[in-house]
Amino acid sequence: MVIDCFKDHAAASNTPVWYGYHRDAHTSLVGIRESTKMHRCFTSDEEVDIWINSGGLGGPRARQLGLFAYPGQSNMTGRRLPLNWPGRIRRSFHKAATYTLLDAAALASTAPLDLSDPATAPDFVALSFYKIFGFPNIGALIVRKDSQHVLQNRRYFGGGTVDMIISINDTWHAKKDSSIHERLEDGTLPFHSIFALDHAMNVHERLYGPNPMKFISMHTSQLGKQLYDGLSGLKHANGMPVCRIYKDDNAIYGDPTVQGSTIAFNVQLADGSMVGFEEVEEAADERNIYIRSGSLCNPGGMATYLEWSPAEMKAAYAAGHRCSNPTQIMLGKATGVVRASLGAMSTAADVQNFLKFIQEVYVGKVHKLLPAHTTPYGQTAPLSPPASPGIKTQVLPLNIPHALHVPPNPQRSGSLTASAYSDHSPWDNHQPPATALPKSQPATLSDYEKPPAPPPFNPADYVKLRKPWEEEFRRQREQNHHQQQQLAMSTEIKVRELEDQSLYSSSRGNNQPSVKARKFGRSVVNLLRTKSHFVDQQPHHHHHHHQHHYQQGQGQGQGVPPPPS
Repeated sequence: MVIDCFKDHAAASNTPVWYGYHRDAHTSLVGIRESTKMHRCFTSDEEVDIWINSGGLGGPRARQLGLFAYPGQSNMTGRRLPLNWPGRIRRSFHKAATYTLLDAAALASTAPLDLSDPATAPDFVALSFYKIFGFPNIGALIVRKDSQHVLQNRRYFGGGTVDMIISINDTWHAKKDSSIHERLEDGTLPFHSIFALDHAMNVHERLYGPNPMKFISMHTSQLGKQLYDGLSGLKHANGMPVCRIYKDDNAIYGDPTVQGSTIAFNVQLADGSMVGFEEVEEAADERNIYIRSGSLCNPGGMATYLEWSPAEMKAAYAAGHRCSNPTQIMLGKATGVVRASLGAMSTAADVQNFLKFIQEVYVGKVHKLLPAHTTPYGQTAPLSPPASPGIKTQVLPLNIPHALHVPPNPQRSGSLTASAYSDHSPWDNHQPPATALPKSQPATLSDYEKPPAPPPFNPADYVKLRKPWEEEFRRQREQNHHQQQQLAMSTEIKVRELEDQSLYSSSRGNNQPSVKARKFGRSVVNLLRTKSHFVDQQPHHHHHHHQHHYQQGQGQGQGVPPPPS
């Protein structure tokens, strides 16, 4: 609406339109650039500061109408951008009229938005009540009074925005002129949602106090810090971080002025290879943890943090990658991220539940060959032989002479020789010394005639050694996944029959439901369970379940893990 009004206002005075936007802008802001030939993407905060301090060099020229749009909070990383830019632009730009548009959809959900000073406030602010309350699903455009004249030249009109209109034998009409909002609100207003908005505000104050957004900001900021500290502290056995977190260098979790309660990351294995972001979302969905994955409608953030060049992105598109049907890893890079967001109804238990999920599913999971390490002899040797699931193993040491070395006892109960892993292994020809000492006497070099050299490491042998384990691991993983699917289908099959067949993506093959389809099915299940729960419970439990249902509604809107029921 803002850009349409801008174009009409500029056309009325024959003035060109210039548009600037920040790299962290949502796709909805990026798309505005197609309305004008003069546009610019600012790739950093420093670039914006230089532009403002220069008085608008590289921006709109004299007799041009300028609009600069940016998000109050990145919907990808959760970092919060400076809110003093609108006031600085208003004071610094004198040659060309430049207005500011603040996308506060992500910011206003967990932070107070102070617009009391018109000298520093943005000219236009767009926000979503759905992201704040969970319901109703309406938004708002807040207009600075001194800037409303830009919106008054809108040429399009709809029902309710005119006082008189002639359509036969003439093309005359008279727009409403009592207030700006009457000229912009086409058609019948969603009055049911407007009534619900009043109740949502009242409930917010009852739950969080007279200044609810200040409390929510502090609450979510602390939860975000707990989640960030927990994810960044998860390590594999070789020290490799489990999560590759994407954040701005100046962002500090726990400081609500610069960082929100959103974390963007990818899960990586011990060898550094990444797990597909959709796979992580599906695994979380199985545990009723609701997160978001993909490119998140933030092309600038994806290109910056995942290091995609324009040429690489075009090549990925030519190879078949699509935002709605992604190829998760291309050219050795992830094409999206996993995003976890915390909201007003999130708790510390939600954070711990999510950390537990990541730790149990991904920490220590080895799907590929781990980096080798060096023995005291300077040779490269494999790590401990991987064990088949459910089998207790004993690490077979190389026969390196040492003052405290005791040869392994092949008859020891519970031990497992290398032959259990493969018919041919690098340890087959490596026999322990024939002479063994009583346990009460320490072994020394003189007790061995001549210590044999450690067996040479042949990579081909190690590949053969780990193949049976990988096959067993793959087989059991498929079996467990099949059992989980059967269990889920047995409880939800009747509800899944009600799902719209259009939710299935034919491009995925085998007619498998997409992540969105799976979530839709579970939403129906939760709704039916909630309704049956209401009927079965006594009246005095009604208030408790009302709050729980409201919490789930908001959590799904923000990608927040619901608390355990």
